[in-house]
Amino acid sequence: MKNRAIRARQRAIGRELRRMYDEITREPVPDEFLDLLRKIDDESDPGVEK
Repeated sequence: MKNRAIRARQRAIGRELRRMYDEITREPVPDEFLDLLRKIDDESDPGVEK
């Protein structure tokens, strides 16, 4: 009986984690973060004109 309760709790935690992950992946990436990534890419590629 105890093992069943543990498995049920683990499944519930797994469902909640998947729900939270799915919610986060649907959020847009902030423009400031995209700008920072572009800047890093430009600085790491010496062939790109700035």
